[in-house]
Amino acid sequence: MTPDIAQQSELPAGLVVFSADGSAQFGWQNPETGAFHSEADGNVIVDAVGVVAWLAGRVH
Repeated sequence: MTPDIAQQSELPAGLVVFSADGSAQFGWQNPETGAFHSEADGNVIVDAVGVVAWLAGRVH
């Protein structure tokens, strides 16, 4: 199934944060400090080296 393009998603964008060891996890960026935090536990991801934004088309 593909999402209905006529219906705009109001879901917030998320981030996939990549660490120096090659691992990836879902996270968010603190707008005040710029630090990346883990969605799983809220801790700062100190060795973050890059991010990719993603946008979900549906929630289940």
